Amino acid sequence: MMRTTQTRGWMVAGGIAVVLGASAFWMTHRGADGAGATGSAGASGWNMIGATSDGASPASGAAQSKAMTPDQVRNKLFKEGSFAGTEPSGDWCVASAKLSPCPELRKRFEYYILGLGEVSIEDIKALVADEARKAHGEQLGNEIMAIWDKYWQVRTYQYRNKFDQSERSTWLAVFDEQKQVRRQILGADWAKAFFDQDEQNFKQYYAQLESGQPPPPDPGEPVPQMAPGKDPAAVQAERVARYGQAAADRLARVDEEWADWERRLAAARTEWDRLKGATNLSDTQRKQEMQAYVNSHFKPDEHLRVEALLHL
Repeated sequence: MMRTTQTRGWMVAGGIAVVLGASAFWMTHRGADGAGATGSAGASGWNMIGATSDGASPASGAAQSKAMTPDQVRNKLFKEGSFAGTEPSGDWCVASAKLSPCPELRKRFEYYILGLGEVSIEDIKALVADEARKAHGEQLGNEIMAIWDKYWQVRTYQYRNKFDQSERSTWLAVFDEQKQVRRQILGADWAKAFFDQDEQNFKQYYAQLESGQPPPPDPGEPVPQMAPGKDPAAVQAERVARYGQAAADRLARVDEEWADWERRLAAARTEWDRLKGATNLSDTQRKQEMQAYVNSHFKPDEHLRVEALLHL
């Protein structure tokens, strides 16, 4: 149930991220102040940017007596921990044996960073390096890790300007400093790839407030959810009022995808229960038939999650 609940959270977060894009600006600066909240495993779906603790000790809650090997970290997160049943989001941004700036690499980094609290940042870095080198070789792996080091420096940077959400007069100074620091550390191309969408969202948000239009909803306010007994039309109307028609429609599609996932998962559980009760089948035959069922009813990127939820 925990994994299922997290999965719905990721899907909803993905549906509303565009609506609340300016929240990335706030979350980034709270992280720099050391006062933010660590992202949940959802966000992979993708959290705009998770906050970290102070730059000196970003993973104090996961202190290790000694460094773990990449295989140990992999087992800790993907077998025993919160990554079970998930696959890395984003991409390595390698094409034709060349690393090129693209936003997907930031998503890939952030996926692994969500493991903070279960393992240390040093362990996460070792895992990312191992995965990158296995995927693309030593040279490109080293190039990817050079970007990782710069990104982590940006992510834990201690900004001079202090952000106060209630004082709009502080916003632009913080925003301008962030833009400058990102480009100084990452370079113009990687800074644009990683942060351009966040920066555009903030500028649109700020311009809307300056124009006197009603402010966007509080990013911390719960998104109206479908639930048993709720009127779908009323939920849709509330979403339209808060976020606009386009965002409400995206959330409705998330609801449809979630309902379809729940239906297929329930059917898979029923089939697995039937096979476990089939006395004419060996354990190997049961697993083979169930694997064939999963292959025919779920997309390839869903297989690992289904197998984890059904304990296959």
